[in-house]
Amino acid sequence: MRSRAHIILGAGLGLVLLAGCAVGPRYGGPPNDTLPSRFKNAFGFHQRTQESAGKERPPAGPWWQIFHDRTLDELERGAYQANQDLRIALARLAEARAQTRVAAADFFPGLDLDPSAVRQRTSDTLPFQRGKLIGANPFGGNTESNIVLNNQPLARTYNLFRFPFDLNWELDLFGRVRQNVATARASVESGEADLENLRLTVTANVAADYFNLRGLDAELAVLQETIKTRREALEIAQERLQAGLTSELDVVRAQSDLAGNEASLIAVQRTRGDMENALASLLGRSASSFALPSDPHVPEPPRIPAGLPSQLLERRPDVASAERQLAAANARVGVATAAFFPQVRLTGAAGFESADLSLLFEPQSHIWQIGPSITLPIFEGGRNTANLQAARTRYEEGVATYRKQVLVAFQEVETALNDLRTLRAQAEAQNRAVAAARRALDLSQQQYGKGAVNYVDVLDAQRTVLTDERLSVQLLGQRAQATVQLVKALGGDWRE
Repeated sequence: MRSRAHIILGAGLGLVLLAGCAVGPRYGGPPNDTLPSRFKNAFGFHQRTQESAGKERPPAGPWWQIFHDRTLDELERGAYQANQDLRIALARLAEARAQTRVAAADFFPGLDLDPSAVRQRTSDTLPFQRGKLIGANPFGGNTESNIVLNNQPLARTYNLFRFPFDLNWELDLFGRVRQNVATARASVESGEADLENLRLTVTANVAADYFNLRGLDAELAVLQETIKTRREALEIAQERLQAGLTSELDVVRAQSDLAGNEASLIAVQRTRGDMENALASLLGRSASSFALPSDPHVPEPPRIPAGLPSQLLERRPDVASAERQLAAANARVGVATAAFFPQVRLTGAAGFESADLSLLFEPQSHIWQIGPSITLPIFEGGRNTANLQAARTRYEEGVATYRKQVLVAFQEVETALNDLRTLRAQAEAQNRAVAAARRALDLSQQQYGKGAVNYVDVLDAQRTVLTDERLSVQLLGQRAQATVQLVKALGGDWRE
């Protein structure tokens, strides 16, 4: 008995040791051999290390608060709660988490109850049933060998009641189950990063549309003020015409200029209406029931601090998703590798079986069986080899996808930084142009009143002021949108 216990204990220990022998490549993190060492527009980038590859990346948080705009805060909260794309992504993530639990269930034995009740009749034409006891052996004796059988049909009709528990447990000796679970977990983590990326995209789009809307409001305010002054100028021209101080040409020119400004106002109003409808869709609201009051105030974009920390790119959710997809592809290589090795299962059954229902749960009706089964692939027609080759190819595809995503991240950050730098300089120059145009308008109006210049000079000065002021407010909105794009490119805010 002691030696048998030692054998069982040794066999169990051997199975435990074998269970740690998972086949397949070990994941060492994403590649970092193609990453540039620095940004040319702002700051350096610390190359990603293997230690940082699997670190958790916290959500960026309410990054839009850097603009200190209450209306924007309310819109962003509404988008978080009601955006339909976010709800779809949440449902898909919940599904992926459930699939992880499905894969992890293979770690445990499966126990099923399979009761049955059958009434059946046996065939009377089978070879072992074509006999009938007719008496004793005429040569004497009372052993079973003395039974005399006649070649006559024999059939039976009987009941069979079964109440068994069936056990099925795969011993994960070569890591097939573990690699499947690792694949599912990496897919869930990729889904979490995709959800965070969608949240960042939605909130960035809300902010960009909002600042675009505010820029249009500022442009409308400029046009409305211009139309007001154009009407006053038209009245003056009409009075001067009645007094014989000018010709009808000046009145017609003033009317044409006023009508052109009113047409521009309507065009901007149409664009604003389209933008308001797009914003309503992002907020998960009906465009017919959503209206945002006009406000010509465009917030000044916050200043970008010098020497942004390079680790900000590591929290970009799309980069994190690509890295997790790469980890999942690596685990699938392990699953394909495990298919070349034996699959060991422990199967068993225990319960009751009887032809009489009243005796089904009696001790004499108790049955059981237990034993291992081994499936060893011998010839698969190249299926396992092809699956392994496909898994390795998908891993190489994942490497290229990850590298592409990193390059896209660098491109977007560089573009946003370049836009912010050039738009700021352009806005400063444009503000000087507005000041000069307003001064030129004042001088032209004074000289026109004295008769030193004709009305065409005044109209040209007015058009220049209008063009420069519209461009100035457009640049302010573009700077705000470029700030939003930088925040998105960095994965949500530049603050650590």
